Amino acid sequence: MYGFRISIGEQAQWDIRENKYSFVRHWTTSGIHLTQWSLRKFEKDKLWLEDDEHFVAVEGILFNRDEIVSGWQETDERSETFATKIAQWRGSFACVVANKQTHEIQLYNDQIGSHMLFWCQTEKGIYVCSDLFELSHAIGLHEINTAFMHRILKSGYGNNEQTMVKGIYRIGAGQVLTIKDGKAEVSNYYRFDNKPLHTNEDEALARTNELFRQAVKRIIDKNEEYGLRHFYPLSGGLDSRMVQTIARQLTTQPITNFTYSQTNHYDHLLPEKIANYLGNEWCFLPLDGGIYLAKVDEITHATQGLVNYNGPSEIYYCSTQFGWTDAGVVATGVNGDNIFSVETDSKHEIERLYSLSFAGNGLGSPLVLQQYTETYSPFCDVDVLNYVLHIPLRKRWNYHFYDQWILRYYPEAAQWDHKGEQIGHRRIVLPIMGRNIPLKDLAKRMTFFILKRLHIYNGYRMEEGISMTPYDTWVRTNPELHKAIDSYYQAGKHLLAPYPEIQKEAETIMREGRVYDQCAVLTILSTIRQCQ
Repeated sequence: MYGFRISIGEQAQWDIRENKYSFVRHWTTSGIHLTQWSLRKFEKDKLWLEDDEHFVAVEGILFNRDEIVSGWQETDERSETFATKIAQWRGSFACVVANKQTHEIQLYNDQIGSHMLFWCQTEKGIYVCSDLFELSHAIGLHEINTAFMHRILKSGYGNNEQTMVKGIYRIGAGQVLTIKDGKAEVSNYYRFDNKPLHTNEDEALARTNELFRQAVKRIIDKNEEYGLRHFYPLSGGLDSRMVQTIARQLTTQPITNFTYSQTNHYDHLLPEKIANYLGNEWCFLPLDGGIYLAKVDEITHATQGLVNYNGPSEIYYCSTQFGWTDAGVVATGVNGDNIFSVETDSKHEIERLYSLSFAGNGLGSPLVLQQYTETYSPFCDVDVLNYVLHIPLRKRWNYHFYDQWILRYYPEAAQWDHKGEQIGHRRIVLPIMGRNIPLKDLAKRMTFFILKRLHIYNGYRMEEGISMTPYDTWVRTNPELHKAIDSYYQAGKHLLAPYPEIQKEAETIMREGRVYDQCAVLTILSTIRQCQ
């Protein structure tokens, strides 16, 4: 995993493999040893600044880079704390700030936690690394975090700064790790809130549109600054549709959309129509058969064991099939539904944002693509989030605000249905256990919930027709996939022997559960193996 390797105390031996796509640089002072191993893309954004007092290193991309550099050089702004300054940075980044006089070092993750920074403290020192497995091996920490295993089995992702390795933690969204005098402390330098402020819907729609277009333009401008290709995903969902609709308006350069799905699914057929309408190039990768799910270790390593490998498996498959050498920042629609439309109450929205979007399912695909380039979702742009989260939930409920935004500014995007519904004419939904359940689906959902609790369900029985990724159908009809999943489990199940409770649950899942849940078991086995 590209990023930082830092030793404070006894120097760790990092496993860094430089290649033609990467570069390595080092900085050392008074017991602090820092190495940055980075992808040879967006090099001007990866700041490496030093004067008599401070050293600053950046990994990722910065949309306001010139402003940041100017602020660094202007002495009248140096009185600001770095936390205050970095809160104003825009992009996808991790940052190291070292005070050469006090020997204090601070490590910042961006406001939504886009980049990986893992840390731990031992008797020999404090260590930080962008790769969980490399850190585990470099300092000899291998004890598995059973609470994290339970979380992966329950929901498919962690929801805090824990990792699968006991004693190793992740610096999360809007957090800074401060290290001084042999002590390490994590704190928040940035935190979103959703206090209702914007009640005039016309004004809210106009300002949201302005900020969202600004976010998309940031991606466009960054790619064109570096002469890189606009290569963006397009699905049958609403979020990527809106990103691509606006992107097409903001550049005259070619855009290529890529789609991956089961052949003849809605997520295959609709994106082709949208891409053709926009005048974009379009390529399709069929997922039929799902044999890519056999790449357990590769996907788990890319996602650092933080999420069920099932979710990002499709984008991993795409990453191995497409060329990324000249691909720029990938504009995604990640987390759009969770922000522009809500499924929870005001009290729990921010908690859900941090646990699900920033530390959960929203992590998978971006982490895979960071092996090749950077990704950015305009829905997670700090300025967009800071505005939209203050629009009262009653206005964002069940796509009301989202649909009104589309109908007012992009009516052409409403010519296609979304989730089988006409935009602006949504079905009645009921808020149940943090999710919006269509009234007509209530009986089916309740039946599924009861069967799951009783451990007598089979996921494929709940499938309706063809799915974008019908995993359970694939396992039933593709002997090769069934064999791959079962073989992986049989070869690694002994790793669960020290954890009898989890071992028992895993046996039940592998015997009776859905493929999604079986993949959670395989995620745990793969992570344990790679941490040994």
